[in-house]
Amino acid sequence: MVRPFKNIHEQLEILHSRDLTLTQYQSNKLYLMTNNYYSIINGYSRYFWKSTNKYYPNTNFDDISTLYFLDREIKFAFLKATLEAEKHLKSITAYTLTEKYRDDPLGYLSESFYTYDNEDRRQCKDVAFLTKRFRKIISKHTRLPGNNPIKNHKNNHDGVPFWVMVEYLTFGELKLVIKYLPSIQNKIAKRHYSFISEKLPITAHFTGRVLLSFIENIFEIRNICAHDSRLLDFKCRNNLLYFPPLHDKYNIPPNAPKSDVYNTFLTLQCFLSKTQYAILHNTLLKRMNYLDNYLSKRNNSVQTNFILQTLGFPNNWHQSKKLLQ
Repeated sequence: MVRPFKNIHEQLEILHSRDLTLTQYQSNKLYLMTNNYYSIINGYSRYFWKSTNKYYPNTNFDDISTLYFLDREIKFAFLKATLEAEKHLKSITAYTLTEKYRDDPLGYLSESFYTYDNEDRRQCKDVAFLTKRFRKIISKHTRLPGNNPIKNHKNNHDGVPFWVMVEYLTFGELKLVIKYLPSIQNKIAKRHYSFISEKLPITAHFTGRVLLSFIENIFEIRNICAHDSRLLDFKCRNNLLYFPPLHDKYNIPPNAPKSDVYNTFLTLQCFLSKTQYAILHNTLLKRMNYLDNYLSKRNNSVQTNFILQTLGFPNNWHQSKKLLQ
């Protein structure tokens, strides 16, 4: 049976019946009117439950809204960082691909350009999607009024080179290009050494396989942030491959789980400049310290370390030092 509609007053009554203290009725009412009940309450109440739908004593509405705010602010910081990482990856991939295939500048438009198992339906579908997507991008922008890089190269330069096309690709499409071109994966990875060496000692090769593993999880985290889904407790589908210079620095063993937000946060060191990564690190630090100050004043059963654990961060990470920019 479909659950019946509940107005804001009824929603607040439900929360009150579950032992949640309403701080300011009118303010709480307005908050639920402008922020979806399901997203806020169903998404973040659980962290203040002593049992299902029963809150710890002294839990109030502001506790839940504060945690929701923290999650959103962290997602904004991650989204900004992953956009920067994507920009760098696009530039490096475009340069590497066009350098290697300079004698076949339009080869990327054909399925035969890519390396994949034609007996694997998933791989066939991926490559077919990619080449169809390229054609759609060219068709769409050629028909648009006015001038644009796609139209200019199609009409005046006999075709659209990949270094032009790359700016029209999503992160997911870029990921597929790299995935199905193993001939350039190691070179793309190697060209990230300038980012890595700023922060980590290069004691092992950053291979194409490790690069792809990192990109996959960054892509998943980026999608969670872009679609405003809950980041707390999120786990990527796959564990990251072990990269000694990174994981040894943070005492993460080769066989340890590496699918949480913290591990993906660490991998961004390989794709961002020292300043860009410091901004991300310091922003998360600021948000966690804000939460810690709030919870300490509330004398709540929920502690900052518990929230850090939902993201995979070590206990007391919020006491880390700021990174120099």
